[in-house]
Amino acid sequence: MGVSTVNRQAFSIAGIVIFQLIFAVPLAAAPAYVTDQLRLGVHNASDTSDRPFTSISSGDRVEILDETQYYVRVTIPDGREGWVKKNYLIEDKPAVLVVTEIEKARDDALAELEALKSSLADRESRVSAIEKEILASEEQTKAEQQELVELREERRKLMSRLDSYSFSVPGNLFFIAAAASLMAGFLAAWWWFDRRSRSRHGGFKVY
Repeated sequence: MGVSTVNRQAFSIAGIVIFQLIFAVPLAAAPAYVTDQLRLGVHNASDTSDRPFTSISSGDRVEILDETQYYVRVTIPDGREGWVKKNYLIEDKPAVLVVTEIEKARDDALAELEALKSSLADRESRVSAIEKEILASEEQTKAEQQELVELREERRKLMSRLDSYSFSVPGNLFFIAAAASLMAGFLAAWWWFDRRSRSRHGGFKVY
């Protein structure tokens, strides 16, 4: 074998490797996963040799009634009984059911969180309303206290004025006393005039 032949083979192998590397990279960049979805046939025959009359899916819960080395008689979710292959039944919940329960628990938690937020907002609104009512009540109480102070001051002034008039003569008695004084003055004047008249006329009354 000549050198040129070896070189050609080497270049050919290198070209194949380079080609594989170029076209292998895009394929490796797209990952894929095997699905865990399963539909298991349910049979009337204990060896599942007949045609299944229905099927159950991953995550369905069944009740075991009887079993052999390779097959199990079960009650399926709709209440019917049949035989299935034992190897496809597990005691632990499958991943699809666990994921579904986790998602449901998450959704329930989110719904509860929203309900708590709404309840908290209602409580905050109620607290704010109560605070406003308390503030208004305090302002009204202050106004009533101020009015009470003013009324007490006015009462004190009235009592003081009443005390100042306690030693004065009432209005009716004043007029009576004035009338009595006038009458007494008139009688005194009349007596004095009568006496002067008598003294001028030798003790006799002259009209």
